[in-house]
Amino acid sequence: MKKFPWRSITYALILLYLLIDLQWCRGPLKRSFEKRRKGMVTLAVEEKWVAIINREPITSKQLDIAVVRHLYQRGKSPEEVPDQNLKMIRRAVLQTVINDTLVRQYADGAKFNASQEEIDAFIGKWKSQFGSDDELAERSGLQGLTKEQRDKELGRIWARKRWLEQRIEPGVAITDKEVRAWYDANRNSGEGFSEPERIRARHIFISTVEVDDEIREKLIRDTHASIVSGEKKFEELAKEISDDPRSKKVGGDLNWFSRSRMPEDFSKVVFQLKPGDISEPFKTSIGWHIVEVTDHKPERELTFEEMSDEIASILRTERREDTIKRLMKKLRTVAKIQLFPENI
Repeated sequence: MKKFPWRSITYALILLYLLIDLQWCRGPLKRSFEKRRKGMVTLAVEEKWVAIINREPITSKQLDIAVVRHLYQRGKSPEEVPDQNLKMIRRAVLQTVINDTLVRQYADGAKFNASQEEIDAFIGKWKSQFGSDDELAERSGLQGLTKEQRDKELGRIWARKRWLEQRIEPGVAITDKEVRAWYDANRNSGEGFSEPERIRARHIFISTVEVDDEIREKLIRDTHASIVSGEKKFEELAKEISDDPRSKKVGGDLNWFSRSRMPEDFSKVVFQLKPGDISEPFKTSIGWHIVEVTDHKPERELTFEEMSDEIASILRTERREDTIKRLMKKLRTVAKIQLFPENI
């Protein structure tokens, strides 16, 4: 004889009660939720919250700090930005804060932790971008953080970043077949699939930025005569008299370069020379030059093997951005987000 399904019936009755309470009859549960929500809205108005994310408030002060960080990374401060532009920036930064909050909530909810070794490496790399301890302290001060608070926050940032990477990793993987297909489909599209014409040369440079006189022109012409006659070697004279501090140490060597890497008035002369040619003294906007071309490579198409790593990197970046966008859309769909535009 089968047992009467009391458990199933009990669960069904409970679900039915919740449905009636919340959806139709505005029972005690419904009224409790509404009271709590109205209480948070009232508090949001009083405290000038800009948003509530899954019952967690985002305050105006938090948004202020995020905006300062955003502008600091771009070499600006809020005082330098017109009011209208600042309002647009605040709205855009708020969306980033919301995304960061959602990632933090879900990562923390999953109790995800990165290894201390990874965290220490991340903090060390972050600190290395500052030229001095004073600059580092100034940055921390701008964010209102002590050293301990800063390092703890950086640790949390890294843990959430690792959580996010693990979530998106399956959608970011790129196969060799996909890289090959992208190369074949785009190789005839133009720029980017060929290496431009390049030359290797050395030069002797006499600056005329501060002084432009006949003595400097005589010096460059006498130097040219000494090279052409064989009286002195090019490298020796470059080390002795060139005003280019970087190349003079290596006998004037400029290494390999394309036309676009050098000023037009310099490239126009140099790219007419062949390996072994020594130019006549010529003047550009910054001074006098003598150039000897030592080698030449014509323009050529890059092979798949040469481009595969770069293509894979491009595809991974594109797929990563798309995967993150889809994940954040999913997180936002299931999240409870309430904005207060009047406080933004």
